[in-house]
Amino acid sequence: MPIRIPLSFPTKDDLFQALEHIGIRKSIIDIISSESLVMDIKSNQVLIKPGQVCSHIYYVLNGGFVCRYINYEHETEKTINFYLNNLHPFMACLDSYFTQSPTSCELRAIAASQVLALPKKTMDDLIIKDKNLQALNDQLLITALMEENDLKLKLIAYKPDTLYKYLLQEFPMLIQKIPSKYIAEFMGISAEWLSKLKSKQQNNS
Repeated sequence: MPIRIPLSFPTKDDLFQALEHIGIRKSIIDIISSESLVMDIKSNQVLIKPGQVCSHIYYVLNGGFVCRYINYEHETEKTINFYLNNLHPFMACLDSYFTQSPTSCELRAIAASQVLALPKKTMDDLIIKDKNLQALNDQLLITALMEENDLKLKLIAYKPDTLYKYLLQEFPMLIQKIPSKYIAEFMGISAEWLSKLKSKQQNNS
């Protein structure tokens, strides 16, 4: 039976209490607490740069981040994912985290933010020792991959006006908190086109 846990917690203590509530052993949580670090990130600061290895998993306590694919050779910058406390709070550069090879992405703060950073090695060791933590880790991974795949399908299938309406209905927090530059970049349109879509949607509502 899948573990159910609300994912939005403003402090690490709230997160740890929730982990204990779903049956993760106190000794395991104590190791997570001692091995993790709370980091304050400035607005527009890059937490992970292309070419680095993403050696930590991050929990977004507040603020938010965009994950952007960067290709300097082809001058490509493309927003591919978003991380907020109430949407995808567990954050990593997935192309690097599992392979431990250099990433092609960046994690950039879209506001003053605070994250809890836990080394991947610690997480890998602990999921072997606690079946509930392993189940939670597997569930989070499956959910993240399913949601990412669903968004990619929408990007391929939907016209910009339909895609914007979908984001507004299903992920209003993105429209509210993520700067328009990154929303437009994600949708593959100009900021001017996004502004027109916003005006059209407001006039129709």
